[in-house]
Amino acid sequence: MRVISLKFNTLQAISFFLSLLLALPTLYLLFYGYGPFFVKSVAFSSSLLSSIGLSFFASALSIVITVLIFTPLAYYLSRHRNPIIETLVDVPASIPHPLVGIALIFIDSPTNPLGALLYSHGIIFYYTYTGLLLALIIVSSPIYIRSMQNFFDSLPRSYEIYAMSLGASEFKVFTSVVFPLSIRGIISAGLTSIARAISEFGSVVIVAPYVTGWLFNNAYVASVYIYNEYETYFSASISASATLLLFSLILIVTSRIVNRFLYKT
Repeated sequence: MRVISLKFNTLQAISFFLSLLLALPTLYLLFYGYGPFFVKSVAFSSSLLSSIGLSFFASALSIVITVLIFTPLAYYLSRHRNPIIETLVDVPASIPHPLVGIALIFIDSPTNPLGALLYSHGIIFYYTYTGLLLALIIVSSPIYIRSMQNFFDSLPRSYEIYAMSLGASEFKVFTSVVFPLSIRGIISAGLTSIARAISEFGSVVIVAPYVTGWLFNNAYVASVYIYNEYETYFSASISASATLLLFSLILIVTSRIVNRFLYKT
């Protein structure tokens, strides 16, 4: 028993050290951002808070849309292994994200038939909520789909088999039987995907670094705002980064608490 305990403690110590190593750069930034390099006018400026608000709002809205659109796809992949569809789902997660932004700009360009059609109907991606939401949905949906696919894999299939034996279609089984049992997984996967969407930079810096419209007008996406601060004045960017990091940590802790509560009940 002593040998087992010793091995466990050693592994625990190594695991703690490695996790601390991963978190060290961000913790270091948080310490100096609210310590020696703290600039109150930068850390809590209205422009920074607006950019954080825009990122959280757009990320949350994109995940709501992702849940409504892609939950059936995750269920289908769980019940029917399709290598072609799975490959297509993995494409956005496997390419540099600036390519997503470039693709959206090109699709919306009047130089091609689809872009001309969109443009004629007043659908514009550049510097709009539409472009921002599309970029966030594309880059975060693979994480949501894969998370929900794993969740559906873990569900017992007895209820589905029983419903199908009574003549219910697969879609009816999903909407009436499986979906009500999946709220816990949807919330968990959704929170993880929101965190991913908030951190997005590569695609949004091209298609919608800032937005114009009815809410958060002319506000930059938080990741782009931090990058602009970095290019303008490096020391100020540390305080701004610390504030964004603080909000992100609050989201992570909230997600962990919610997941713990969901899987206890």
